[in-house]
Amino acid sequence: MMRRLTLFAWLLSLSPLTSQAETVEFKGVLFYVHRFDPEKEKLEIFLGDPPGQPNTFLQLEKRLNAQGRQLRFAMNSGIFEPTFLPSGLHVSEGKSIVKLNLTDFKKTRENQFTPNFWLKPNGVFFLRGDGTAAIVESHRYARLKESPVLATQSGPLLVDHGKIHPVLNENSTSKRYRNGVGVTLDGKVLFACTHRDREKGLINLYNTAAFFRDKLGCPNALYLDGDISCIYIRGETPSLKRSNWFSGILAVTEAKP
Repeated sequence: MMRRLTLFAWLLSLSPLTSQAETVEFKGVLFYVHRFDPEKEKLEIFLGDPPGQPNTFLQLEKRLNAQGRQLRFAMNSGIFEPTFLPSGLHVSEGKSIVKLNLTDFKKTRENQFTPNFWLKPNGVFFLRGDGTAAIVESHRYARLKESPVLATQSGPLLVDHGKIHPVLNENSTSKRYRNGVGVTLDGKVLFACTHRDREKGLINLYNTAAFFRDKLGCPNALYLDGDISCIYIRGETPSLKRSNWFSGILAVTEAKP
């Protein structure tokens, strides 16, 4: 009980974000932030067409235009394989595209780098049919027996119940463009991605976690990807010109005028 009260008091001390999309600065780094509103928006996840083909914002916009829609918000989802299929769980429209991945990374040589997806604990961001959302550690997710309408698995799990991933180092010099998703104590979903500006957009994993926890007030947050990451918010970010190649793209769409 004391832990819950302490966490609640800490969250009350934070300055809440009020706009749905904005630019937020943290430790000299600029983030684009989009607040997902399930009452006004439908969040979807799109793979390439067909799945396994490289996926870009422009390609997705073209597909949507053919349906009379356009992008309102887009951001790459979890880490993927060279096959352009997600490394872990991806659920779209209630259908599992890729199964939950609970395997461990096996090093083949001493001092081999552990890829971010397998930097345990990793986790799952998921959205239920009623619009509620959560981020949980992957093994814990498997025990919950959830049936989400949308889900993406990635890693590392940046923040878990207010605690930053134990392996992350505040003084790490590994600074990259980063993106992720956080869920606040009252269930609000926040997507964030650094500006693609080498002077203002590079940050290490620890401070990415601290950004979600200390600036956005998210006791649970999941890392999605690194240097390739991009975000598009209509009216907030630059217009669509190009994007990197992705597997999954998280998107909110709207009718094309």
